[in-house]
Amino acid sequence: MHSARTILVETKLISYSYSYNRASFRLPEETYVGWAIIASEKGAFEYAVGDEAGEAKAGEAVLCPPGVPFHRRTLGLLDFHYVQFHLRALSPDGPIEFPYLGKIVFRDTSRLLSTLAALREAREHVSQHYVEHLVADMLYQYIGERATIRRERKPRDSAIQEAVRYVNEHAYEDISMQLVASRVGLSQSQFTRKFQKELGISPVKYWTSVRLRKVKQLLAETDEPLETIAELCGYQNAFYLSRVFSKEMDITPSEYRRSHRV
Repeated sequence: MHSARTILVETKLISYSYSYNRASFRLPEETYVGWAIIASEKGAFEYAVGDEAGEAKAGEAVLCPPGVPFHRRTLGLLDFHYVQFHLRALSPDGPIEFPYLGKIVFRDTSRLLSTLAALREAREHVSQHYVEHLVADMLYQYIGERATIRRERKPRDSAIQEAVRYVNEHAYEDISMQLVASRVGLSQSQFTRKFQKELGISPVKYWTSVRLRKVKQLLAETDEPLETIAELCGYQNAFYLSRVFSKEMDITPSEYRRSHRV
C-alpha cells in the first residue's frame, strides 16, 4: 500500500546476470515467476510494465512484479544487470504487497551506479547472500527516494489531485475508477497511467488502501462484527471484505483484531 510507513524488504535470489555491449535483448517480452530488475549501467532501453511505459537510461532501472509481462527494446548498445528474485515486504502491521513497479530513478544516479558496480564486481567472487543484500539496498534506496518525494509535494497533475480528493471523500461508496477517470476528464488508461506515475500506485490500490485503513481502525478500536465493518467501509459483505483484507494484508481480519487490540 502507498502510505507513509516503514517498509522492510527481504529478498531471495532466483537468478542474476550481467551483459555488456548487447545490441538486443534475448526476448522482447518475458513474464517472470519472481520480481525482476533490469538496470542500465551504460546505454538506454525502452520498456513497458503494466500501464507504465517509457525509457530507462544509465543509472536507472525498471522493476517488474511477478506474472506481469515485461516488454523491452534496446536503444543502441547496452550494458545492463538482470536480477530475478523473490521479494517479501513488511510494515509494522505485518506483510504487505510491495507498492512500487516500473522505472526506478534517483536524483543522484551515482547511488545506483555505485550499487551496480559492486554487483558486477561481486558476481563471481562473493556469496549469493551479498548479491541479495545489494538488491535489497537498491530497493531501500528507492523506498527512501519515494518517501522524500511524498513529503515534498502532492500530485502535480491537477486531474490526479482532483481524483485523489474525490476517492478520499467517496472511498466507502460504490464508485468505480472508470467513474473517477470520467469525472477528471481522462480515459481510463490515461487516468491509470497518470495516477501510477504521480503516486507510484494504481488507482484501485490507492482506493483499497483508504478503505483498509478504516477497516484496520475499526478492527482494533471497536467490537463491531465484520459484517458491520464491511458495510461501513463500502464492501458488499463480510466474506468479500475478508478475502480482500487477507490478500492485501496477508493476515485475516480476526487475526489482525486479536493482535492489534488497543
